[in-house]
Amino acid sequence: MAAEPLTELETAIETVVTTFFTFAGREGRKGSLSINEFKELVTQQLPHLLKDVGSLDDKMKSLDVNQDSELKFNEYWRLIGELAKEIRKEKALEIRKK
Repeated sequence: MAAEPLTELETAIETVVTTFFTFAGREGRKGSLSINEFKELVTQQLPHLLKDVGSLDDKMKSLDVNQDSELKFNEYWRLIGELAKEIRKEKALEIRKK
């Protein structure tokens, strides 16, 4: 990484990547999230954004494009994109109300 301090956005991106690799590979293959690792990541790191998601098993199945019962980074990234879209919608509503 750069010797200079990261910007706020760069830090956020690094956090998204680091969080994935912190949870991935605790069981099963390194570099992918098992269902248990996914549930642990979601409950510890995304409790507010995914509180209304319903079944985490169903959510993982919807993200698991190749249906191998693991989430690779690109599949995890789909979740991050979905959450970002929801936050954007909320921010857009807040701006309209002003």
